[in-house]
Amino acid sequence: MALVCIILDSQPRFMRGPSRSLLSMPLGCGTVLSELAGAVADAGCSVLRIFPTFEHDGDYERDILKIAPAGSRLAGPDVLTTLVHEYEASDHVLIVDPRYWPVGGLDIPGILQEARGGRWAVHGVSVASAPDGTQECVHCNDDGQVTRISRYYQDVTCSKIEAIVQSLVPLTSPLQGIHFDSLAKLRAELSGRGVLSRDMPVPSSIIELAEGAGLLALNEQYAVNAASGGEAPGFNVIRRGVVVGSGCEIHSGARIVGPVVIQDQGTVEDGATIVGPTVVGERCTIGAGSLVAQSVLVSGSAIRSESIVRQQVVCDSCWTEPSEILRPDRSSPIDFELARNQLIMGADVSATSNVRTDRSLYTTFKAIVDVLVAGVSLVLLAPLFLLVAIAIRIDSAGPVFFGHLREGRNGKFFRCLKFRTMCADADRRQRELYAENALDGPQFKLDNDPRVTRVGVWLRATNIDELPQLINVFVGQMSVVGPRPSPFRENQICVPWRRARLSVRPGITGLWQICRDQRSEGDFHQWITYDIMYVRHLSLWTDLKILIATVVTLGGMWSVPHTWIVGDDQATHGREAAQAGAGMAGAPMGG
Repeated sequence: MALVCIILDSQPRFMRGPSRSLLSMPLGCGTVLSELAGAVADAGCSVLRIFPTFEHDGDYERDILKIAPAGSRLAGPDVLTTLVHEYEASDHVLIVDPRYWPVGGLDIPGILQEARGGRWAVHGVSVASAPDGTQECVHCNDDGQVTRISRYYQDVTCSKIEAIVQSLVPLTSPLQGIHFDSLAKLRAELSGRGVLSRDMPVPSSIIELAEGAGLLALNEQYAVNAASGGEAPGFNVIRRGVVVGSGCEIHSGARIVGPVVIQDQGTVEDGATIVGPTVVGERCTIGAGSLVAQSVLVSGSAIRSESIVRQQVVCDSCWTEPSEILRPDRSSPIDFELARNQLIMGADVSATSNVRTDRSLYTTFKAIVDVLVAGVSLVLLAPLFLLVAIAIRIDSAGPVFFGHLREGRNGKFFRCLKFRTMCADADRRQRELYAENALDGPQFKLDNDPRVTRVGVWLRATNIDELPQLINVFVGQMSVVGPRPSPFRENQICVPWRRARLSVRPGITGLWQICRDQRSEGDFHQWITYDIMYVRHLSLWTDLKILIATVVTLGGMWSVPHTWIVGDDQATHGREAAQAGAGMAGAPMGG
């Protein structure tokens, strides 16, 4: 089976000149094209076609084929029809769009594996992100009145395609006559012709190279790798963090602070300063006394003397006035700082990044203590578990344990265990009883719930029904102390609250359970307040005081002042967070 590769080429708006294109942009010690060509060659690609999706001239063809692997050819809109006639039905064509570059690199083996065993098309897709990981949809009636607010969370209920990175199409598909200039159009064309297809989510974030900020971010990674990974073929390390190609002229009076890559035939004049991460393309000139910092210079560009270039993409073949130097477009939905952190630092910047949870020693020690406490408790409470199990089975039909799907740390779902205190069809009957709900917000509680069994009344009154959660603690899904584990339906009401409480593991007991004093009125806002207050002030001392208060109050049978746990000045932060979510607390649930 032959694998033919088509690489789409484009001309982002920050580029100048008819022969300039994305594939010719510098990337570390090479170009975007050379990096892609190496990746597809490693995957077994035997044929490479370059498909420019823009108007081009003879200079473009000459320049692009000069940096392309031997045997590469340009292709046009009818490339698929041509390939059908040139290759066998058992062959595949891989189409790559470098405008969307995965942080973790192209997963070509993954898409080949996904296509194995079937004659279907596979599309590597990037799922759209949203501010704070959430999107909202307001539903109105014919009079313009709000009837419902639906909130969709990234990776939970929000799955919208942002970009298609690569597509693998078998040549048995009806490809004749298909014309496309993007993978989105190709996907639509294939679907319209009845071609079976699968979408394979890209496991990493996407850098949008069609924007200057994306090109800067990706070159930062490649500059760091080149400066720390030894000499690349044809390059020399002239000093720490500075990698230089052949034919370069660097004046002894120039100052260079790595990581910096200067490609072949570069010129750096007297008094010029280069601060990394910076990549200087082939045949570039940096004038005397100029400053270039954290930038990318496209091949053939020149910086005039005494210029200052900082975090910019220079794409010009003539002497460039400072006012003409192009700044990267910051309007892209791809966040430059997010991309930089993920690429350079290897950080997973999540929705909880503004919550102070970077206490590695605390979290490690707490996890060890949780396992020890849960293990010892389960052994000591085994006789009680047996007696409760017998009582539940005698009292009503159904299982002894009830496992409800809850969100844990970082939104990961798990089955939260409890002794069953209700009849077996309690979930189905809940919707029928919504009108009698005694609480505000997303909570549901009835003063005299008809679904509760006789044994269940006693188990709830003594909080013994919560003891099986020690199993969740023992396997690492929960902690002894933490926010109450809640289902997704409850967590979506207030975004800041969700972000905070899901940054830590949920607990059997917590600040809200022992401090709440508005049970009869419904205390959803107190729930928000105390959860955020707890996350802001994580410590072993706080956990210990919560445990002591839980024992003293017999599991929260009466409330204790929060000042006993976190002090007088801690309430303000929690109240502010609660007020931020107050407008959402009473919103009707949607979706």
